[in-house]
Amino acid sequence: MKEIDIVVTMDCERPVSDTHPSASGPPNLEKAALWTQAYADIAGRYGFPVTFFVHPEVAVAQAGLFQELEAKGHCLGLHIHAWRFDDRYTCEFGGLSENEARAMLGEASALWQQAFGVRPRYFRQGTLSANDSLFRVLSDLGFRGGSVSLPGRVFPDKHAVWAGAPLDPHRGNATFRLLPGYLDFANMPITVDTAQLNTRDGRQFYWDLRPDFDGLDYRAHARNVVAQIQARAPAVPCINMLTHNDYDFADSESRVAKNFVAVLDAITDACRDAGVTAVGATLADITEKVLARPVESAEFDPTGGRVFLDLDDRPG
Repeated sequence: MKEIDIVVTMDCERPVSDTHPSASGPPNLEKAALWTQAYADIAGRYGFPVTFFVHPEVAVAQAGLFQELEAKGHCLGLHIHAWRFDDRYTCEFGGLSENEARAMLGEASALWQQAFGVRPRYFRQGTLSANDSLFRVLSDLGFRGGSVSLPGRVFPDKHAVWAGAPLDPHRGNATFRLLPGYLDFANMPITVDTAQLNTRDGRQFYWDLRPDFDGLDYRAHARNVVAQIQARAPAVPCINMLTHNDYDFADSESRVAKNFVAVLDAITDACRDAGVTAVGATLADITEKVLARPVESAEFDPTGGRVFLDLDDRPG
């Protein structure tokens, strides 16, 4: 392995004044624009483009900003929280029926097309909430790629359960979200450090490399992540990190802006120390690499993976 693609992403939420005081998001569109641009500028200093996942109302309100960013080599995708998009829904994406998800994405894509003149090709849902219809629905609706999973996350209250999910980019599965599949839809999971599974308040998760955290040893996690990727040797090596547009990246002294620089330093240094080159990429780049590979077939083994709970239950 000579290179690892580094994909920097941001979820661009609606201002909290337009949704709910408890929701994540920037205070207003003006600060959102400032912070979004600053995030792209910081990533650009490292040669990394950004993939922006934009909530449909934000796409309409800030079309000019995102069109300028796209023209500079950044990538745009659709982002959505079901309950923030329409008050008919009282859940995150994974709590929707398949028909509800199709209808909502149809409406959201129409708004996106109103803003940008084209339908979205890339997608990430809020809180990584999903059920087993997710990949099938996205593929059927013409999406080509997404960053829709967070391996190890178990947030049942958000319909976000990704225990055992693939760690590296792969094709989506039409019937079971936790396995690679055969769809013409590429999923780029958020990269996690699998060295430690954390449990808090009934939830489980691995640490990822978002700059939002307070007191995290980003250098240790970056070293772990690079070593784990090298050990797995995936067909498409990738580090995918995220954040949101509700942090002040324009203030170089803000905690999260400092963390962002620390994260990018940690990733590039960890790659260099491991003898690999960190290459800036977008979700569009990862999607093309995944879909360019031949579909791998796997035959069902009716005896494979059987778990014996009692020694006396083993075959003689």
